[in-house]
Amino acid sequence: MENLSKFGENLSDLLLDAKYTAKSFSEATGIDRSVVYKYLRGEVMPTLPNLLLIADYFGCSLDYLLGVTAENPPVRFKKAVSFDERFRALLTEKFQTRYRFLQYAREKKVSFAKQSLDDWYHGKRFPSVDSFVVLAGLFHCPLDYFAGRE
Repeated sequence: MENLSKFGENLSDLLLDAKYTAKSFSEATGIDRSVVYKYLRGEVMPTLPNLLLIADYFGCSLDYLLGVTAENPPVRFKKAVSFDERFRALLTEKFQTRYRFLQYAREKKVSFAKQSLDDWYHGKRFPSVDSFVVLAGLFHCPLDYFAGRE
């Protein structure tokens, strides 16, 4: 899981640059300290909401945080739309229906459970970060845009 190791490394670099400890970062963000340590050790990937919280806190892109790009220019995103709104809009724009999207994903050797797709579409839950990265790739869009940040 390349995203997992790059995330841990980049989070560690951001904490070091900001002169934060895991404890002070935990207190500032509300993310449990034991979870922050797991992120740093590369044991777990954050949830999408926590990933967005971390990116917003440090003013960095999701592409940088997950190691998609090595560049980390300071950025300030604003929340434009919710994830499910962006997901529905991209589905409609690029595929017209969820069925066509599932067909396209299968052609690309990617599979998602129909129930997961329906849950994301209706805003019932977020995809895992790994699924989120794959989805953004299928839609050919930057991670920040896909997350609803502009």
